Amino acid sequence: MIQTSLTNLILFNLCGMLLLLGMLWAGRALRETLRERRRRRHKVVCGLCGHLFTNESKDLAVECPACEHMVPRQELLDL
Repeated sequence: MIQTSLTNLILFNLCGMLLLLGMLWAGRALRETLRERRRRRHKVVCGLCGHLFTNESKDLAVECPACEHMVPRQELLDL
């Protein structure tokens, strides 16, 4: 049996809980980042009329439904 004081036992428990909470927070932040990236993958903004639309095809250039202009697919920036 390992002998330890009450102070050390409390410190070990607090450090363990802090580590667990940190890991949960990091996992949730990573999952949210991946989910947002997946959501933005199919969104396209027309450079001519500014229309934001969703297109799930994998073509490099898609047609804008508002002005029928061919729009090159590019990554959306967060402003």
